[in-house]
Amino acid sequence: MLAFGLATATSRKPSPMARARPHIPEIASTAAAARGRAAVPQARGAMGRDVYDTLRSAILDCTFLPGMALSEQAVSVELQVSRAPVRDAFRQLAVEGLLEAVPQRGTFVARLNREKIADAIFVREAIECRAAELAAGADPAERRQLAEIIARQARASARKDYATHLSTDEEFHHRILVLAGHPHAWTALRLARTGMNRIRHLAIPAVGSHKIAVDHHRLIVDAIAAGDAPAASAAMRVHIHSPMEFLDAILLRHPEYFEAA
Repeated sequence: MLAFGLATATSRKPSPMARARPHIPEIASTAAAARGRAAVPQARGAMGRDVYDTLRSAILDCTFLPGMALSEQAVSVELQVSRAPVRDAFRQLAVEGLLEAVPQRGTFVARLNREKIADAIFVREAIECRAAELAAGADPAERRQLAEIIARQARASARKDYATHLSTDEEFHHRILVLAGHPHAWTALRLARTGMNRIRHLAIPAVGSHKIAVDHHRLIVDAIAAGDAPAASAAMRVHIHSPMEFLDAILLRHPEYFEAA
C-alpha cells in the first residue's frame, strides 16, 4: 500500500512503515520532474499548485485511502519542497472535503460520508441534467466530438489505465458544460464531483464501475448527438445517481473507509 505516513484507516495509530517513509510512485515521479526543472526558478504559487495537484490526484485515485494519515513533513521531504506549499495544499484540500484536520491528532484523508455524497449528487443533478439538455441543442459537429472523448475513455478502461479513465471522465463532463454554454459552472461542479471519483475508483474491483461509467456515457452521448434533450437529461440523471448504488458494495468490503454512523 502506498502512503505517507501513517496510520491505518481503522485505528489511526502510527504505522511501523512511517519510519521508513514508503515509496510513492505518483509523488516520486512529480518530485523527479521538479528536480529536472531545478534550473528554472519556480514561484511558490506554481510550486504550491504542483503539490496540490499531486496530492489531490493521489486522494482521488485512492493511492491515499480514506482514513489514512498524512504528514506535512513527510510530503515536503518526498517532494523536496518547503513545508509552506504543502501546508497551502493541505488547507485547500481540507476546504474541498478531501482532507480532515483533527486537533492534537493530525491530518487524515477524509472518510466517505453517505449524506455528503447525497448532497453532492443533488448539486450535480441540478447542474448536469440541465447542461445535458442544453448541450443537445449545440452545434452538431461539436456534439459529435463527445464520442471521441468516450472512445479514449473506453480504451483506457479496457487496458486498466484508471488514471486516464478518470481524467477523461472529467474532460467529458466539462465538455458538456462548454456545449451548454456554461463553462464557468465547472468550478462549482468540480467541487461537487470531488468525492465521486473516489467512489468510482473504489468500486472498480467491487462492481466494475469503470465499465458502467463508459456505458452510461455512451447513452448520454447518443442522446446529445441525436439532439434529444429529454433523453440526454434522463441518461445523465441515471449516471449521476450511480455512485449511491456503489456505496453498499464498497461498505461490505471496506467499512473502515466510512465515517461512523
